[in-house]
Amino acid sequence: MRVLPSLIASLLLAASGQTARAAEWKIDPTLRFNTRYDDNVRLSIANEVSSASATFSPSVVFSVTTPESGASGTLGFDFRRFEADSDLNDDNSRLTANLFHTLQRASLGLNLAFINDTTLDSQLDTTGVVFNRRRRQFIKASPNLNYAFDVRTNVSLNYTYSNTRFNNADGITLVDSSTNAAQVSLNRVLNNRSTASITLSGSKTNSDNNVDSTTINLQSGASYQLNETWSTSLFFGARRSEINSSRNSSIDILSGGTKIGEFALTRDVTSNTNGLTFNASVSKTFLRGNITLLATRSVSNDINGQPIETTSLRQTMLYRFSETLSGNLELAYTTTKADSDFVGNLDQTSYQVAPAVTWNLSNFWRLTGSYHYRKQTFDHASGDATQNVFDLVLAYQWPRISVSR
Repeated sequence: MRVLPSLIASLLLAASGQTARAAEWKIDPTLRFNTRYDDNVRLSIANEVSSASATFSPSVVFSVTTPESGASGTLGFDFRRFEADSDLNDDNSRLTANLFHTLQRASLGLNLAFINDTTLDSQLDTTGVVFNRRRRQFIKASPNLNYAFDVRTNVSLNYTYSNTRFNNADGITLVDSSTNAAQVSLNRVLNNRSTASITLSGSKTNSDNNVDSTTINLQSGASYQLNETWSTSLFFGARRSEINSSRNSSIDILSGGTKIGEFALTRDVTSNTNGLTFNASVSKTFLRGNITLLATRSVSNDINGQPIETTSLRQTMLYRFSETLSGNLELAYTTTKADSDFVGNLDQTSYQVAPAVTWNLSNFWRLTGSYHYRKQTFDHASGDATQNVFDLVLAYQWPRISVSR
């Protein structure tokens, strides 16, 4: 990880152009101490492992901006130790960086990500369910362009390359893969309350298990601000996926009606599927908080090479009891299903309930207590996996370091 500080410095210097023009540098460091009890660390049906754990998480948010360009990002580490089993211990790291440069009618950007974590975290964030617990290395590079035809209409182009590698991948549900994706979106401001857009996107994933897939998605919709407190959006579309796989089989060799051997045969199989995608939300802002309802359906190719359709219903709510005390409540229902019969153990359902209370002890200290209940069911197996997690997090927000030149 010694290369990370040098990489951050290089990104910031590139964004500022090392010119004499005025630039503003900001750094916001944070230290987090997390104590946790988890009664099913691996979220498994059988052989449940319960354990207390402690995590130290230093992180920093950084940015540098000039009148025409800039860069921002985060660098964070998680040093996690478990009481029950040292094999569960992990050291996670994340670096994200966003660079931009503005022109007269356009803006250029580059988003980068370098992540080293476990699938117990990453898959839950991506799909709402977890298949196996493995170490994961993930990198992403995404250049983008935004061009404004006029004050109301703009087009955005985006290309993303990502690469995922697992330690001790099991070859079935966790497979090393790389993905190339592109997206073009046309946006139009209809009036001061509504914006419409149409987006065409596509992705192609190549995996080490000889399962390659391509997905094309066309989606359109609009967002609408009903009034100062109510907002809503609805985007609806269709997608088409193609999965190519090499399957191994054998043909019996017979002599006089008696099997004397087998002949290995490899054949290529292609499957095409269609489906619907959507993204809908409703938000309400109150005097002391807000509430958001979100419904999504999307397809991702980066778990084991084949498209996995994820449908999610989620509710988040924030309420401020006072200037120092606030509460959060998150509810989620998520289903995933494989888009073909190449792998039959990906159809799963997850239910989640997560209340939390945060107390701002001072300008820099914050204490958060939370409870997380998760239940995961499997279409291919009997029994459910349930998990109860209790967290107590003490965070110190370092005073901002800001320099202008």
